[in-house]
Amino acid sequence: MLFAQYRRPIILNDPDYDVGSPLKFGFSLGLNLMDLDVKNSNQPEIAEDGTEFQYFTDVTHVSPGLNVNAICDLRLTENFHLRFLPGYSFSQRDLDYYRVTTDKTTLETTMKLESSFIELPLSIKYLSQRHNNIRPYLLFGGNYRIDLAAYKRLKVEKGVLIRLQKTDLYYEIGFGIDFFLNYFKFSTEIKWSAGLMNAISNDYAENAENYRNAIDRMRSQMIVISFHFE
Repeated sequence: MLFAQYRRPIILNDPDYDVGSPLKFGFSLGLNLMDLDVKNSNQPEIAEDGTEFQYFTDVTHVSPGLNVNAICDLRLTENFHLRFLPGYSFSQRDLDYYRVTTDKTTLETTMKLESSFIELPLSIKYLSQRHNNIRPYLLFGGNYRIDLAAYKRLKVEKGVLIRLQKTDLYYEIGFGIDFFLNYFKFSTEIKWSAGLMNAISNDYAENAENYRNAIDRMRSQMIVISFHFE
């Protein structure tokens, strides 16, 4: 004798979410890790005692930061959405300067480089088909960031003698999952963001030209983990 196996019916939360108004709004909270990809100039320096040395610089510590963004999502087609998430983010990176001679390498100073960004990201979101109450997606786009910390005076008393550029343009790629709940959509997302411009400015403190000249180029890099509510 055969018995039919009972299956609990699947309940779709907000089944009309993707066919309603094409324009949706929300907010986002996130965590970030900002880094700098440093290319040293390897320019020789002469110490007061006549010894030749070079500076080697590297980011050895990054402090987690926060992101707060508004969300404006426009459905272009069933699988493509245009997203604009203006917001604010901040974090800190520690830039170490090592004095390298033929005999030894010593840490000379550490500069704590802070950034407070106004973010203007614009991206395309490609969504897979919805499966029950989840829908994975991919994300790619660009982000124009304005660093408010770069407009402040240099913190010479704290050993910060160089400055980052005020603006930068980033490319961004990421992926995430939409979870459809009873009253709203919740999404988790991880995103890689990389700057396209030289992040170091030609503005530096008095008598700090050697610290600026030790760096040829710096590019900003960032990993962002976000939680979206729409």
